[in-house]
Amino acid sequence: MNRLLLLLTFLLITLSNPKLVFAENYCDNRYVTLVNPVRGRDLWFDRSLNPIIDQYQLINSYGYYATWLLQYDALKDNGLTNEIKKFNNRQELGVFLEISPSLAQDSRVIYPHAVAWDDPNAIFLSGYSHSERKNLLTGLFEKFKNNFGYYPKSVGAWWIDSYSLEYIVKRYGIKTAMIVADQKTTDDYGVWGQWWGVPYYPTKANILTPAANSKNMQNVAVIQWAMRDFSEAYGDGPSFSNYSLQANDYLNRGLNINYFISLANQYLDCNLPLGQITVGLETGMESVKFFSEYRNQLKSLGTIKNLKSVTMNEFADRFGSVYFSNPSQIKLADNNSTWMLTPQERRNDYLSDTIYYNQNLSFSDYFVADKSKFLDRKLPIKVIADTRSNFPWYILVFLAAGFIFWRKKVSNYFIPVSLFTISSYVLVLRSFYQYGWNIYFGTVFFYIEYIKLFVVIISFTLLFILIYLLLRKKVRKVNLLMWLLPLTYSIDSLLFTLRYSFLEGKHYFGIAIDSLRFMGISFSKLSVALVNRDFPAVQASSFLRFPFEDVWNSWLLSFMVYPFVHLLIAFLLWFFIRKLNKRIQIPILFIMAILFILFLYITLRIDPRIAIPNFQ
Repeated sequence: MNRLLLLLTFLLITLSNPKLVFAENYCDNRYVTLVNPVRGRDLWFDRSLNPIIDQYQLINSYGYYATWLLQYDALKDNGLTNEIKKFNNRQELGVFLEISPSLAQDSRVIYPHAVAWDDPNAIFLSGYSHSERKNLLTGLFEKFKNNFGYYPKSVGAWWIDSYSLEYIVKRYGIKTAMIVADQKTTDDYGVWGQWWGVPYYPTKANILTPAANSKNMQNVAVIQWAMRDFSEAYGDGPSFSNYSLQANDYLNRGLNINYFISLANQYLDCNLPLGQITVGLETGMESVKFFSEYRNQLKSLGTIKNLKSVTMNEFADRFGSVYFSNPSQIKLADNNSTWMLTPQERRNDYLSDTIYYNQNLSFSDYFVADKSKFLDRKLPIKVIADTRSNFPWYILVFLAAGFIFWRKKVSNYFIPVSLFTISSYVLVLRSFYQYGWNIYFGTVFFYIEYIKLFVVIISFTLLFILIYLLLRKKVRKVNLLMWLLPLTYSIDSLLFTLRYSFLEGKHYFGIAIDSLRFMGISFSKLSVALVNRDFPAVQASSFLRFPFEDVWNSWLLSFMVYPFVHLLIAFLLWFFIRKLNKRIQIPILFIMAILFILFLYITLRIDPRIAIPNFQ
């Protein structure tokens, strides 16, 4: 009878709390990822090598695996990199995607003037244009490879825009990315809306949005820095966001290691198919002030049963072995609130938080640089439909025009007329819709596809009428005139690069080789000299250039005056060149053709200028 009672008691307990029996199975996938961002020593409180030596030796004494994310200035520090090369094979090296003046200078990119080192418009890639981001990333990754002989697989920063993430995933095969956990206003960085603290695969459009399917999924595991309290971290400022796993955060709230253990156990709950926490301190900065608490953290982690230490790269593999795509639902709970996380929404009824995920909605920094002093990356709380078409209907007009030119037996004029139309409206034709945004390279206008159709139809119609009138009057060398129409844009290739400035009593006039290098002449009352040098970023950015921005800001100038001026120039050149000997004509036309190709190269590489939401 006693045995029967014991058996019934045992069954009752196990059925009411099954994880007591199945803990070994449920808790197989418990991971801690030690991540230590390493900036240049100019920012360290202790600029000796002691902070990184002490941090590494502490980690090594417990036999932990760790990832060290190296910022560019750290990669340029030979003393620091030589010390890092002594690390054992349990340490992974990655890159910290923060921009410094040194990285910008070496990448030929203008660094913002008079900003704090951690201002979001200076430190994050999102503060720069597409081409600048590519240059910065190339400089950073090549510097890493020069030091260690390979490209890293893990990256981190408090914010990584989705354009940059997609670029490094495709080019360098990045597998894991770390960004800051949700915080509304701390340190002028507002990041809000991702899954609460847990890893996920983001969409290609938005790093904060968990992907609902493989079609729009970015194949990179996102983990979070400073994972927040389930209930207490919901609010504005550090008084809320400091309820996190970070030693410096919770100590500032008057809490201790017991809070860290409690919060870590919530994220590692055995009811979750996979649990992961990120633990670390910024080397030489917080690691100096809070080293003793960091020791307490590493010691306490060793007491958690079945917890495995892995690098960021290793975690991506473990995460992928459990989840080929995002789980359909994750439930996180403490004594107060419950987070329900799905690829469609996140919900916490206790905190009155509901965010519906839009799989094809990005932030504007996917397209254009964000120059604001506050990083505002908050997902909208509602579903936004984006049904606009992006089909290039204007191509059908080109095909129809080609057929008409052929039928009217003027097909030899079709190519130069097409090139003139493209050159006149290349930035208009490049504009498009994507991820909920209207993207403009030149003039801003609504109904993008209709405007493209309109300008192409009008251009072909007017030029066809011009050809018809010239041929009817039996004007000679019409073919030369038609080819001069697009070739007049060779002048624009020079205008794009022309620069002028007055510095230190001297006039400078010439061309920009890149963002920093100037080639030309300087002259004053007493001297004239050839110049070929780099200027400091603040001076280089102040050089005057042809005001194309004024052209793009005006419908009248960009749609009518701009092409009409080139038409007049073509007629003037035609009257002059047609009388010249062919030995002179050919070199002139050849030079113009080369410069015209340069014009197309420049305009087809111009970065997006403006992004306007097509949602409310």
